[in-house]
Amino acid sequence: MELRQLRYFLAVVEEGHITRAAEKLYISQPALSQQIKLLEEEIGTVLFDRIGRRIRLTAAGEILVIHARRALQELNEAQVAIDELNGLQRGVLRIGVVQTVNAYLMPDLVAAFTSTYPAIGLQIEELATRDIEQRLADGDLQIGIGFVPPETAGVTGEELFSEDLVVVVSRQHPWANLPQLPVQSLHQQPLILLSTTFCTRRLWDRCAHIAGIQPRVQIEMNTIGSILAAVRQLALATVLPAMVLSNQPDLAGIPLVDPTPRRTVGLLFRHNAYRCAATGAFVAMTRARLKEAGCVAQGGR
Repeated sequence: MELRQLRYFLAVVEEGHITRAAEKLYISQPALSQQIKLLEEEIGTVLFDRIGRRIRLTAAGEILVIHARRALQELNEAQVAIDELNGLQRGVLRIGVVQTVNAYLMPDLVAAFTSTYPAIGLQIEELATRDIEQRLADGDLQIGIGFVPPETAGVTGEELFSEDLVVVVSRQHPWANLPQLPVQSLHQQPLILLSTTFCTRRLWDRCAHIAGIQPRVQIEMNTIGSILAAVRQLALATVLPAMVLSNQPDLAGIPLVDPTPRRTVGLLFRHNAYRCAATGAFVAMTRARLKEAGCVAQGGR
């Protein structure tokens, strides 16, 4: 069994189609089919069921996916360790960040990290919490910035800081100067909210349920920027993390009470994964920047 065959096998799994996988790998479709056939012969069983032009994994194929990904990840980590032993820097860090944190944390952090470590490339993806955790478990990401504790097996978290959700309104809104708002006061109030695919929205929905209220969701949007733009133009409120108000002087944030919706942001990693020097540098800078910003960062391992 060759590493090349495992990479070819995983490409077919990801694409779900031989021809598209061949195009992605820059090889011919017959050559790819032949390599998959050789792999099946060596293993002694069929890995894919062919259904017309599409394919799906057999039970044996499902097993091989898990071990193939693990094997390639282990080899990648071994290469990183060897490179660092030889005094080489890690070329790229792959990082997944939830949107509500990405909006206020990453711009300054990325600028500072790149200025300090110009030889280290960053590949940052804005993803849902579940996707970050799954891709960490699969070895596709090295670092996640999401919420702790994680819900996916094989993923571990380290606390960074806790943050509250607040009501966000324009400075012209009647609520703008209120010191706080009971959650009950939002009953049947029209709101602009993130969709339910976002952890922030689900946290707010749980808070509303606990308070026994039913806010009226007038508008749903999928980005923080679009929601804040709508709040500026409409006499409507939203519920978002307090930190999105950084550098937003035309918006006001009113603390919510009874109850206060709160979540903990943290760094996420694949359990027992090798952490290269670049990962350590990124983690250290993240904590340093948060400390400078006045966030209460917790000690990590």
